[in-house]
Amino acid sequence: MKKILSLFLLLSSLCVFSQQEFSSFCNTGHGGATTFATDYQATGINPSNLGWLPKYPDKKVTMGFMEFTGSVYSDSLRKDNLRNSMVDLITGNNTGMSYAAKIQAVNNFTQSGFTMNADFGSFGIAVNTKIAGGFAFRINDHFQWYSKLGSQAANLIFLGNTSSLFDQLTIQVGTGSSATTQTISNHPNLSADTAAMVVKGTSTSPLLMSKILEGSKMTLTWYRDYNLSYGRKIVGIDSVFAWYGGIGLKYIQGMAMVDITSQKDANGVAHLSGFSSLSPAFGVNYGAAVAQANQVIGSGFPPKSVGSGFGFDFGTSIIIKGKLKIGASIINIGSINWTGNVYQMKDTLMVNLTTKGVESFNLFSQLKNMLGPNGMFKVTGNQTYHTQLPGMVRAGASILLGRKAEVGVDFIIPTNTTIPGSYTNPIIGLGGDFMPVKWLRLQGGFITGGNYPFQIPMGIIFVGNGGSYEAGIASRDAITFFTQHGPTISLSTGFIRMRF
Repeated sequence: MKKILSLFLLLSSLCVFSQQEFSSFCNTGHGGATTFATDYQATGINPSNLGWLPKYPDKKVTMGFMEFTGSVYSDSLRKDNLRNSMVDLITGNNTGMSYAAKIQAVNNFTQSGFTMNADFGSFGIAVNTKIAGGFAFRINDHFQWYSKLGSQAANLIFLGNTSSLFDQLTIQVGTGSSATTQTISNHPNLSADTAAMVVKGTSTSPLLMSKILEGSKMTLTWYRDYNLSYGRKIVGIDSVFAWYGGIGLKYIQGMAMVDITSQKDANGVAHLSGFSSLSPAFGVNYGAAVAQANQVIGSGFPPKSVGSGFGFDFGTSIIIKGKLKIGASIINIGSINWTGNVYQMKDTLMVNLTTKGVESFNLFSQLKNMLGPNGMFKVTGNQTYHTQLPGMVRAGASILLGRKAEVGVDFIIPTNTTIPGSYTNPIIGLGGDFMPVKWLRLQGGFITGGNYPFQIPMGIIFVGNGGSYEAGIASRDAITFFTQHGPTISLSTGFIRMRF
């Protein structure tokens, strides 16, 4: 089960940035989507686009399956380290980090961001009618992980019981019935051999978790939405001026949520806020705390949901003389109510720890080391936890240049940067499409903002039989194929998209 779940995460994470183009390989390469997205790919972006005249007048229905898109970024890791972390995910490797690598990870992740976003569009369909407008339905999975750790948090998470937070170390000498334990003092130059013998770290002057995690933030969200959207022309003549409006309604199933942060108040006192709600597919054992929570049990794929909610999208657009498009939308108005496996972190003193910390970049091992009964974070069960959807305001414009090219600009502004899954900064993107021949569409652009630095998206799409079929591949940041530092691994793919 865990390897199947890991495979989903791997495929998704190797595949545009969550909430920007969703799993839309047709919109990744040009850096914008507000006035570029059409048919079912307009759901979750700008539903008013569903009312536009179809790109291919003789084809009223568009259908797509199995579209992957996503990206992984770290401003401290090399690209080969990111690749290794992806391998860890699919193989379930939990023992891939040496003691020296853990120390290096502490240095790498202190005040450095790590972001992974992924989307998987399992199915989408859109129908365009001349009188009633356009209708679309789409199923999408959205996955996001973001972390930025303070120095003490990184030290604890990666080094575990050998962390510098513990001044006394209990080591085990020998094995079996002849094994003995003794206590030694911790020191910065602890050897790898000695570290391997440590069974417990103890602090004689323990700190509260709120202090250890001060300045840190970790968020995880994974939810599936079933989006039904509608758009139509409100008024106008298509060849002169036309105004369109649209709305989307989505039912949401929550698969995973982690929201941990510790920040100082106005008086300089750190306050800890930490909640989680994870599908049983993640395999986290909470020990005695399960008696206080609404426990969801089970296994198998797809994973069981632990939350549900509703969301709305609203959009509008105008088209002038069939060439200039201007659009705006408000996306993800709504919330998720997490009701299963809900746990809250307790702000306890970190007196001792027996676990050895994160053994790899495997997401499962991280969560188990953090939240399990012997984990770093002590939890108590809750009945519910409520989170808002990562809402955003989008605005964009594009213009057709003859019959072969379209260029445009896109703006995305998060409505609340503290919500799990949201952008930390606004995004500006510009780019376009170029069709040198009827069967080939080339894309390029420039993006800055969000949880990433600047990026150079590129894409290539093959069009068959007069628009009846499309397949393509794109990257959120093609420049990182040629550099090792400050890497973004990004890929967007789609192979089964048809019109009739």
